Amino acid sequence: MEPDSPAEASFAEVLASARNAAGLTQEELAERAQLSVRALSNLERGEASRPRRGTVDRLAAALGLTGLDAERFGAVARGRRLAGDTTGPAQLPTDLPDFTGRITELSRLTEALAAGDEAGVHIVVLGGGGGAGKTALAVHAAHLLRHRYPDGQFYLDLAGSRSGGVDPASALSGFLTALGAEPGERGENLSARIGRYRTALAGRRVLVLLDDARDAAQVRPLLPSGAGSAVLVTSRYRLPDLVGARHVPIGRLGDEEATVLLGRIAGAERVAYEPDAAARVVAACDRLPLAVRIVGARLAVRPAWTVSSLADRLAASRRKLDELRVGDLAVRASFRVSYDRLPAPAARLFALLGHWPGHDLATGAAAVLAGASEADTEALLEQLVDAHLLESPELGRYRQHDLLHAFARELLVDELDPAQSRAALGRLIDHLAATAYQADLALWPASRPPFPPPAPGPAFDSRERAATWYRVEWAALDVLLRRIATEPGVPAPALPAARLASLVNLYPFLRGDLVALERGARRAVTLAERAGDPLLVGTEQKRLGFALLEQRRPDEAARHQELALAAFRAAGARDAEAGILNSIGRRLMYEAGRSPAARSDRTEAARGALLDSLAAARAADARSAQVTALGNLGQLEHEAGEDEAAYGHLTEALRIARELGGGQYEAAVASRLGMVLAGLGRPDAALAEHDRAVRITRELADRRGEVSVLGELADTCLVLGRPRAAAEHARRALALYEELPARARRAEDEVAALTALGRALIATGSVATARDVLRRAVARLDELAEPAAAARVRALIR
Repeated sequence: MEPDSPAEASFAEVLASARNAAGLTQEELAERAQLSVRALSNLERGEASRPRRGTVDRLAAALGLTGLDAERFGAVARGRRLAGDTTGPAQLPTDLPDFTGRITELSRLTEALAAGDEAGVHIVVLGGGGGAGKTALAVHAAHLLRHRYPDGQFYLDLAGSRSGGVDPASALSGFLTALGAEPGERGENLSARIGRYRTALAGRRVLVLLDDARDAAQVRPLLPSGAGSAVLVTSRYRLPDLVGARHVPIGRLGDEEATVLLGRIAGAERVAYEPDAAARVVAACDRLPLAVRIVGARLAVRPAWTVSSLADRLAASRRKLDELRVGDLAVRASFRVSYDRLPAPAARLFALLGHWPGHDLATGAAAVLAGASEADTEALLEQLVDAHLLESPELGRYRQHDLLHAFARELLVDELDPAQSRAALGRLIDHLAATAYQADLALWPASRPPFPPPAPGPAFDSRERAATWYRVEWAALDVLLRRIATEPGVPAPALPAARLASLVNLYPFLRGDLVALERGARRAVTLAERAGDPLLVGTEQKRLGFALLEQRRPDEAARHQELALAAFRAAGARDAEAGILNSIGRRLMYEAGRSPAARSDRTEAARGALLDSLAAARAADARSAQVTALGNLGQLEHEAGEDEAAYGHLTEALRIARELGGGQYEAAVASRLGMVLAGLGRPDAALAEHDRAVRITRELADRRGEVSVLGELADTCLVLGRPRAAAEHARRALALYEELPARARRAEDEVAALTALGRALIATGSVATARDVLRRAVARLDELAEPAAAARVRALIR
């Protein structure tokens, strides 16, 4: 007889079980029942004398017990049982001693079973994918709640995910035998057997746990009719047609729950000793209970292993699912059960999703992989959702967790026809390239890649929508291109992949994410070389040089710039040659600023490179390249005190930039022109250009650009003798700088704003504060290893 049956269960056992079923801690129940925690603890340990009736009533109310549940609770407290209480089958499997977490799900399950009136049968379906822990949760909950069902607890593995499952007639025979009734003769029809089963249960309160149901048709014949009875169903599939059922979805564990479970299996002290490694293990297991149990069991029997060594094995394995098996437990086998039941079109799509590298994807991308319409693909995706092989977090988007994605990638290699796999990946790359091309045009109308447009893609009606597309899909794009560039055997067409890599690099460029830009440019160079496209190789070498120079690595930048120049000249690409000569000029300007001894030579070399760039751009009618060359010439001339020449070059650059659609180039040129106009004694015109630059950066939501132009505006205000305005703009620039993500910060912008603020404070008499600000600028320049610039700022500190 089960220890919690009314005939033998102690009040201590019933009280603890009821509290756990209600999801309450001892402290919470004690507060609700107006008891001390110590008194409640003594009751649960059986160390207290029989409780008073008032105490029992308060406990029953605090636990939410009503009707027969409350009566039985009181009867057990008095050492009695209710008339009519009987004992019945006690078939529940053993509860897991290391069961962990699931407080929210237990609470929802308990609430669902308590809902409704005493006359109905309460049905709860626990739905989730393979390895989610549905059975463990159902068995644990059944043990917590069994005191509510004194007439018996039934359990049956319906094997719905395996070879068709248990026939309802056979299941009923087993239940009837457990009830002491005749199982039925061979010729008895299902309806008659259902009738005898429900008659046997009439007037009884029972709990029926049906594990691994195939569908609602398998469950319906097994539903009891007794008032107050309950049915717990677990299934890998949604059972929307099981009328009257409450559905409790079972997902992955939380981080803390998964870590606690790992510790309970492998040893709490061992796991606590390496918390970071434990977090890596849990993440590699995707917080899937089955996976955590497997790695915990492997650790438990391997005392020589550290948690870190296991984390490293999981991270290094190209076939992670090989690591997630022990004995007869295997994550792959659990997933395989669900996959094998899919219709062929849905199974093919599931495997093809292995090509998609992100956690979630849109219906359109899935349709491209499938080579089908969005409507047909959506129907297949919903079949995968019903089988818990996908999730649908929002309308039109689907999510696949890491381990399921690893399984899909294995299927791509092991089972899918290679030609189908290659064609699907080619379609996906073409689709992403066409979309990225349109997004780039929206973000920067002047952008033109060195290859023809891909197939027509979806147009973006605003910069914001284009940026949103990149933001949503960026992680997936990054992983996809990394795989193609570095992993052997990925069946990607070389040239389309290289072009996609080049197109998407515009996004980190515009965001100022130099680390991502360097990574993307190196990857694009690799893919372009693999595709044998010298013009594309040069384009990405140039981009790589830019990223390196912006990170103050001029020697590395020079090497890649020279490679780009050679590639462009070999290809006879004059417009591209103009662009790289401009980049070389910028690098030489930077080197001139760093080395006072070489300033004159570097400045003249920069001037020569920029003039060559302008000539090449004009010869090729490359108007965007003309803007950059003219803008940099104007800056060089302004810094050399040649404001008349600078004015001519910058006004021409501004005119062309506006004709090309404006944007970031227009803002940068307008700001430089404002500084030149201030030097020429035209304050109103100078401030108008600066206002234009600030307005454009704000319209573009270009916070990094706004920091830069505000710093230049502060410098202009100082030239115009307006130190208070200069201080205001410099402070605004510094405040915006602090709000930028680390990847988008340019240290020179911070230094420029600090220097302008320090000079403005000196001019307004706040010398002590100015010194503190300027010391911050010097410290920053020392960190950047810029001694010449640091010396210039240090000279301002008196």
